[in-house]
Parts: sequence; structure tokens; C-alpha cells
Amino acid sequence: MLSNKEMIEKFDIPKSTLYGWKIERPKVYEYLASSDDQYEKYREVNILLETYIKSARDINIFDYKEIDYILSLNLKLDNIKEIENLHLSYINTSMKNQKECNEFVLNIYKKLEQFNVIEKYIFVDKINTTTVKIKSKKEDKESLLKYYFKEFIL
Repeated sequence: MLSNKEMIEKFDIPKSTLYGWKIERPKVYEYLASSDDQYEKYREVNILLETYIKSARDINIFDYKEIDYILSLNLKLDNIKEIENLHLSYINTSMKNQKECNEFVLNIYKKLEQFNVIEKYIFVDKINTTTVKIKSKKEDKESLLKYYFKEFIL
């Protein structure tokens, strides 16, 4: 739970606004006060999921070029149903871009198809995170991919 002083500093909220929200909008105030708790829970779940991926199986390992290709497709997967169908979104987008399926594209499809829903969720999360980082162009693309996809890259 954050103190009033911590909320004011962290969210750059005027003191009067924060105290006003405490009375007039208690749900907003409570959300801000517990934001660190929520972040910690989210962080713990992500660490748990990444540990699961590391200890799971290694049959779905990609190389750098495959990950780069997947990122180049700009897949937009926003909900769990789309994430479950990652392999279908991938192949449909690939076919639109290339007009044909070659061995390279099909090998990636087979790997994505074998993922369970947790692996797909983590993979999509890494795609989204990496895409944002690449657009900011603060770091080298190859090193970003190797860092964020370390569980999936050879």
C-alpha cells in the first residue's frame, strides 16, 4: 500500500486532488494506493510463467531469423481467444504477405501450433514488449530479441 506522499510523487498528482479523490472517488484512490501490490502480483506471475517455459520442453526452439520474421508480421493479438489461435493468425498473416507458404513459414507454424496456451501467452507478451522497445530504437534489435525471447531462442 502506498502512502499519500508516495502516490503524490509516483503519479505526479496534486495533494488537493488526491485528497479530493479519497472522499469523492474512493475506488480511484484505493486503486492508486494498491498499485504497487498489483504490480508485484503481475511481476510474480510473469516470473512464474517464464520459469515454467524454461523448465518445460525445448522442442519449440526458434532461431533469431524466425523470431525476427514473426515480429515483422505485426501480429495484433488482444484477447485470450486470439492468443490461443496464435498459430492461425501467424499463418494467415504470412500468407497475405507472401502469397505462398514456404518451408521456413511452415516450420514456424508447426512450432507455434505445438505451444500450449501458457506458452502462447508468454510468447505474445514478449512480441508486444519487444515491438514497443524496437520502435523506441534505444537498443539493438538483435540483442533485444535475444534478451526477451531467451526461453524460445537457441
